[in-house]
This record gives sequence, C-alpha cells and structure tokens, in this order.
Amino acid sequence: MLIATLFCDDYDFDMDAIEQKPYSYNGYIKTENKNEKYLHLETLLDVSYNYEFLKLNSSLSFDYEYIKDKTSDEKFSIDELFVDAKLNQNHTLSVGKESLKWGKGYFFNPIAFFDRAKDPSDPTLSREGFVMTKYNYNKSLNTNLKNISFDAVYLPSNHSLNDEFLNKDANNIALKLYLLLYDTDIDIIYNYSDNGYEKMGIDFSKNLQTNFEIHGEYAKTTSGDFNYLFGIRYLTDSELTIISEYLYNSKQTLPFLGKDYLLNLFTQKEPFDILYSTIYYKNISNLQDASMQNKIGFSYSFINDVELDISYNINSGDAKSEYGSKGLKSFVWVKVVHSF
Repeated sequence: MLIATLFCDDYDFDMDAIEQKPYSYNGYIKTENKNEKYLHLETLLDVSYNYEFLKLNSSLSFDYEYIKDKTSDEKFSIDELFVDAKLNQNHTLSVGKESLKWGKGYFFNPIAFFDRAKDPSDPTLSREGFVMTKYNYNKSLNTNLKNISFDAVYLPSNHSLNDEFLNKDANNIALKLYLLLYDTDIDIIYNYSDNGYEKMGIDFSKNLQTNFEIHGEYAKTTSGDFNYLFGIRYLTDSELTIISEYLYNSKQTLPFLGKDYLLNLFTQKEPFDILYSTIYYKNISNLQDASMQNKIGFSYSFINDVELDISYNINSGDAKSEYGSKGLKSFVWVKVVHSF
C-alpha cells in the first residue's frame, strides 16, 4: 500500500491546472517611427469567450499618430465584436461586427467584397470589420471532394451603419461556396446589392509540392469592371520564402492608382545562422508608369516576445508617377512590437 501511495504521489497532478479555460486572449503593443517625423503607437487586444454552443469574439484597437509640425490623431476602434452560435456539427450562425478575410492573395484580394482593402505596403495589418449576419454550413466528405462549405452573409448599410462600406441605404448580400476538390481550395462568390452593381468572383489555391503553392483570384462587376490576381509561394531548402503576385485592375481600385502591378516579397529566415532573425526585401512595381516602392529590412525576435524591425524604404519614379510623387523619397522605418 505504501509503495502504491508513493507511485501515486509521483504521478499526482492538478486536473484544474490543465482544464481548458473558456476564454483566451492575445494582442500586441506596437511603436513605429518613420524618418524621425512620423510616430505611430498601436495596441491590439483579441479576446474570445466560450459558453456552451456560443463563442464571443472581440478585437479592440487603439491608435495614436503624430506627424511632426503637422498633426496628431488618436482613435479607439472595436474592430470585431461578434457571436458565433454553433447550432450543430454542420451549421453555425454569426452576428455582429466581423472581418471575413476572404481571398487567397497576400498583398491584395479582389474577391474580398465585404472586407476593407489591404494596405499592400503592410498587408498583415489587422483590419476593422463590418456589422453583418453570417450563416455557415460545413461538411466533410470521404471523396475527391473532401470538404464543402457554404456562407450566406447579409450586410445592411445606411448613413449610420456600415457607412464606410456604402454610405447609402442598401441591402448587401454575399453567397460563398467553398470546395476542397482534388486538394485544391476553391471559392465561388456572388455579391448582390439593391443599391449598387452585382459582383462575382472566384479564387483558388493549390499546393503543387509541399513547398510550392500557386493561387489566384478573379472578380467582375455587372458594370463590366474586373480585376484579377495570380501568385506563387515558394520555400527553398535554405528557408528562403518567395511570394510573388501579379495584379490587374481594369479600373482604378483603391489603394492602387494604376492598372497592373507586380508585387514581391523575399524573406530569409535566420541568415548567417543568426537565431531568431530575418532579413527581407519587398518590391511593389506599377508596371504602367514604371514607378516602384522598395523595402529592405531586418527583424529580430527577443526571448521576451519583443520584435525589432528596421527597414530602409525607397519610392522611385517620375515626379508625376504613383510612387515617384510620394512626399518621402526614402526613409528609415523602425517598428518595435511586444506580443502577449
């Protein structure tokens, strides 16, 4: 009995300590400085809470911007605040403010009809969502069609609700069909508005090899305007990641001023065996006016969840071109991010 007791003591553990908590949170505090004239402070907090079949999701942010001798501005934003109700294994209903993040492109997403546009110079930034209601059906299969999912989204707009999406009274509906067919991710989207043009879109993503992926998006409106994107992601044996995308807009589409662009990002992990470090090169080229934006940078992750990112940025081109007309021709961009 004594021996059994001793062994039980050796393997004794607190079940409460490993019990999954109903909530989770993460976020960051970021400080940015450009050319000693621009200061940006940003705090982001993501919190989720589970209760039975309900899940509350929230994303809160605070921004402060200061431009020397010009202006300062601060903004608190509820980027997301919505509830997921998992009705059963296949059906989910979501209500509230949400960022859908549709599309397969890294720098830009032509088919993200209900999302705010990405900033191609910093495409991983969190983006504020819109107030909507979303229904999702999801089903896994044991065939060449491994998964099928359907989303129906209703997004109302008027002068006080979702006015940054469409500043007039409108009922906006999006239907999205997702297929995992022959190991290819495919989305087919239809967008209807009773106070605007209808839109249609399709995207895909396919791993040709474990380290080589291709993706694309195509979107068109009933007015005849269209845009598309095609890109690749490739990881070399030396852990160099290459993301390259071509974007074409038949009509000016914010945040772009031209029609066709080539966008590239090269990221080398731990160069010269420097642990926790990364060097990268980013290029955005307007193929119409031959102007471009170049960035070369270095980042280092410290053990206390702090990342330092220093980059040198150059805008080049004719005086009237998109990037040649930028106020700053070159500048140093310093970012310090503490994640938690």
